[in-house]
Amino acid sequence: MKADANKVDPALAEKAFESGEDRQALYSRCILLTYQATGNFACGFDAKDLAAWLDKYHPNAFDAKGKRIKE
Repeated sequence: MKADANKVDPALAEKAFESGEDRQALYSRCILLTYQATGNFACGFDAKDLAAWLDKYHPNAFDAKGKRIKE
């Protein structure tokens, strides 16, 4: 199945992004934030969808290894 950035909840993804974590940790942060808000572990999208969203809206935020680039 192809990654779909449109599946990602922008508010949730932005909140996870603002945590300043590396790319690999952001999906886990989304799951944690969803659980804290709803008591459910399913955030409605998967890691590849989040990766597509990050590529679309924050293309220069991470280096080639997925580490956050400090501004």
